[in-house]
Amino acid sequence: MNRIIIVIAKIAIFVLHKLGRGTSFPGKLALKLNKNILRFFKLPDTTIFVTGTTGKTSVVGTITEVYKNCGYKVGSNIKGSNLIDGVTTTIIETSTINFKSKVNVLVIEIDERYVKEVFKYITPKYFIINNLSRDQLARNGHFELVFNEIYQSIKKQTHLILNADDPLVTKFSLNKKNKITYYSLNENKYSTAINKIDTLDLAYCPICHKKLIFDYFNYGNLGYYHCPNNDYNHPNCEFTATLLKNKFKVEDVEIKLNNDALYNIYNLLVCYTICRVDKLNKNDIVKALNSLSLKVKRLNEFNYKDNKGIILLSKNETPLSYNQSLEYIKEKKEIKTVAIGFTRISGRYDLKDISWLYDINFELLNDKTIAKIILIGPFAYDLAVRLKQANIDPKKFSYCIDYQNSLDYCLKHMKGNLYCVLYFDLNYLYLDQLKERGLL
Repeated sequence: MNRIIIVIAKIAIFVLHKLGRGTSFPGKLALKLNKNILRFFKLPDTTIFVTGTTGKTSVVGTITEVYKNCGYKVGSNIKGSNLIDGVTTTIIETSTINFKSKVNVLVIEIDERYVKEVFKYITPKYFIINNLSRDQLARNGHFELVFNEIYQSIKKQTHLILNADDPLVTKFSLNKKNKITYYSLNENKYSTAINKIDTLDLAYCPICHKKLIFDYFNYGNLGYYHCPNNDYNHPNCEFTATLLKNKFKVEDVEIKLNNDALYNIYNLLVCYTICRVDKLNKNDIVKALNSLSLKVKRLNEFNYKDNKGIILLSKNETPLSYNQSLEYIKEKKEIKTVAIGFTRISGRYDLKDISWLYDINFELLNDKTIAKIILIGPFAYDLAVRLKQANIDPKKFSYCIDYQNSLDYCLKHMKGNLYCVLYFDLNYLYLDQLKERGLL
């Protein structure tokens, strides 16, 4: 019976591919016919699962490309869903009808809330946790709820790859006997000595409950910290990166950067880390990372007349992601225009709640180098209220409610370079329109 289920699912995958659609439906169908179908698969020796609030897709895509460049046959869900249906589809697609894997390496992006569902049946060799923070209140609730679900799902056989700079991620090591590898980014030109620690997602030691002391912050929760009682300190790391100009150094090698946004460095660093831990040849790893052709990225650039435009994909309801974009803009010292907008709050739910706007540090836009701020779409005036609270001069504001034509509006009214901070809906719209005009 189980083989028949796999045959049916594989037929569904084939048909959907022919139609140009890669959906999670085959996995959903297989799980409906047998909710325990994942138990029967013989996965490859190297299974790498990746979770975190941000960066999952980029990390999975990069790891996949590195392994392929090193001669491995790799399966991944980079083009599919990261929920249990999508994970199941990927595993079915990369296995035979006898449940044996057809690949050497399986790299899976998994949504934070679905770790507990998938790990009931699968114990990966490696589990990467890149970061963890508040995200999508209506779906996730409190970040400690998400932490607890993941923590309870981790089996002792799994080798954890943890971001040492995130104190909430480091917390996964408490009372665990797993093998753990840490990675970290040294203090750099973007680091700051001050942050609003009361807004951090883990501000207090989880052991003695004293307020953590940060020597510096890279962004958000990420930085170098210690407990005043030494109960919970930044761990020693096997892989620590140092930011240089247009590259970073880790161990004795240098990795090129297309941009030096700190999230990009963390993503590349964890890819280097997992490949080294899995004993790939160091020179092959560096060569692959320095010649990436990966097209999945949060930042796209184009030229328009004498100026430059930058499209920054920023997730609603996710301060960690959104603030990275705002910090990136603030670091650019030229005269610039900033465009902000979204047409819906969530890509998954019909939500009206915009309270998450007040978790985002829009105060970063209170900067003299920003000549104009264009507010786009049906929530433009809600954004204006939030920006006014950030003490930003409303004389800088202009509005374009007609989001379909908002790219034209931005290009017509931009002063200096244009930075567009957009949710998925507008991000894809802008990229399509720029490609149609030959600008991207």
